[in-house]
Amino acid sequence: MARREKTRWFQFGTELRRLREQAGLTQRQLADKINLSHTMLGALERAMRVPRAEHADALDATLETGGTLRRLWQDLHNQRYVPEWFKDILILERRAAEIRAYEPTTIPGLLQTSGYARALVKARSPSAPPEEVEEIVKGRTKRLPAITENRSLVRFIIKEGTFFRIVGDETIMRDQLGHIVQLTEEGRIQVQALPDTPTSADPGTPFRVMALSDTQSVGYVEHTLGGVTFDAPDKVRELSTLFGTLQAEAHPFPTSVELIRKIQEDRYGAVA
Repeated sequence: MARREKTRWFQFGTELRRLREQAGLTQRQLADKINLSHTMLGALERAMRVPRAEHADALDATLETGGTLRRLWQDLHNQRYVPEWFKDILILERRAAEIRAYEPTTIPGLLQTSGYARALVKARSPSAPPEEVEEIVKGRTKRLPAITENRSLVRFIIKEGTFFRIVGDETIMRDQLGHIVQLTEEGRIQVQALPDTPTSADPGTPFRVMALSDTQSVGYVEHTLGGVTFDAPDKVRELSTLFGTLQAEAHPFPTSVELIRKIQEDRYGAVA
């Protein structure tokens, strides 16, 4: 197995070992229960072999995990086309109790519909094979449900002009804005629209602050070729202060939702 592939599946093996030991089973005992050789099970735990979906399903059923390993398998499977620099962020956002994110130019990935994500990926990577595009789209659109099922608090500030910028076509934009409104109505996210004013504190680059616990937070700032993650308290504090400033400049949450709904209807047409 290639080194990069082994690294990707190491997390699955570690979680499998933890769940097996928690259940009080040896490798041989668990292997016998799912009709697998104990050497194969050991190879899965050491990330020497890539698990299949049916392996994850059988292990979940035997260990009574509620689908933990299958969800992890799906996440890791989808990461085949995720850039290396972004993988730590995917792990951190799953652990976060609160996420505060700012986006000045596009709808944040966590909020994208499959149509919007597909149009964006194709525009940025026109030579990407269709299967690769679909893997990226699938991975992007499944991230928010994985976060909100943990009851994490997710807040977004999005530059107002983003809702007017057409990605794909007007139908895609109508569905995208409707999706955001629906998420707010379900209580899964909060969104504030930041007016396009010359006096705004807008830094011009996407960033987020993720609270992992009451005492630990991390910051993340994107740039054209990737992103930077850091946990130095002074830098995280600086980003938190900037987010608070932008939040004060943005439209209030209820007003923002009504604004997005109005843009959807006036610019892209009401949903039939």
